[in-house]
Amino acid sequence: MAMLDGLAKALEGGGLTLPQDFVTFQTDAEMRYSLDDVSVTGCWTDISEPLPSPVEPGAFLVRFLRDQQDCVIWYLYLRPSSDAFVVHSRLDYEYEYEARRDGEETWTDLDDVEEQRAAILWCAPSFEEFAHRFWIENRLWRVLNDGDPSGLDPESRDYLRHYAPSGSLAPPRT
Repeated sequence: MAMLDGLAKALEGGGLTLPQDFVTFQTDAEMRYSLDDVSVTGCWTDISEPLPSPVEPGAFLVRFLRDQQDCVIWYLYLRPSSDAFVVHSRLDYEYEYEARRDGEETWTDLDDVEEQRAAILWCAPSFEEFAHRFWIENRLWRVLNDGDPSGLDPESRDYLRHYAPSGSLAPPRT
């Protein structure tokens, strides 16, 4: 995929690489848009060029998913000295950097490190874990909101049990 090749080349100069789980996901025709397909809130794949982290010199953000109203945008957070992880923000950093370049006002100050630290929130230790949780949680929402928990597979039931508050009722067994 040419877009990923260009992204990888842009990162090489900073000693960064795309995580293999992300590359595998994005280059597999069956997986690439599976998060879009399962999303109950109209999320869609939207991969950006590397964007400088406003909180850590040498680190970069790569946007990969956004919801349809841009309430939440997910990024790979890439550091030269450690594994990539997933963060989310209400901010579209590509827009923020373009607006800054063009002299436009925005609602955030990219130079205010504390403001930016508050705007970038940790989400998952890897892309694979993020994608799995996103996929299963959206599938769970559909099954449970259709009112037919008998459609839950064993993995989904285990996931619900794991996150159920102690003392709460477990999902019905079928």
